[in-house]
Amino acid sequence: MFGFGHHGHHGQDQPPQHHGGGAHQPTFKIFCRADEGYCVAVREGNVVLAPTNPRDEHQHWYKDMRFSAKIKDEEGNPAFALVNKATGLAIKHSLGQGHPVKLVPYNPGYQDESVLWTESRDVGHGFRCIRMVNNIYLNFDALHGDKDHGGVRDGTTVALWKWCEGDNQRWKIVPWCKLPHPNIARCNLFTSTIINFLDEE
Repeated sequence: MFGFGHHGHHGQDQPPQHHGGGAHQPTFKIFCRADEGYCVAVREGNVVLAPTNPRDEHQHWYKDMRFSAKIKDEEGNPAFALVNKATGLAIKHSLGQGHPVKLVPYNPGYQDESVLWTESRDVGHGFRCIRMVNNIYLNFDALHGDKDHGGVRDGTTVALWKWCEGDNQRWKIVPWCKLPHPNIARCNLFTSTIINFLDEE
């Protein structure tokens, strides 16, 4: 079974402990079209955008699709959880429009729809909306990250908002790639890989 660590002393996050090969599962980065130089990260217990840094495991996310076969949104898209590699925390639905998404400890053995999300159809250039599984009308939104509000900044909050067709609502979830250039095509195969975190006895 995959296990996730707990917060350590002095406010430091302890990396989650993985079993059954979990540490070898690929991790993903999440970014929006408004500024592809920033990725979704965990900072001080909040979900924000931060300058892309492959060495920062707070920007690495597991895409857990263990419930995808039986839980789908109203359009039939499969559900998944987004679990932070550094903290073991999953992104949880916010209180509603305009509210930041939350973080909660992830229990992979418990079916909790409040941490499940789906992706929409392509909304341009390979970007998609990331929506609540049980309310596809509320989307990931880089709060005030559109051009009219000055664009994405270091620390921009990730909240939920109705679809307004903004670039700050168009997202990609793609794998971090550590392979050298000659093998880049092999890395790109991960983008179409469905990841199942399967419990092992």
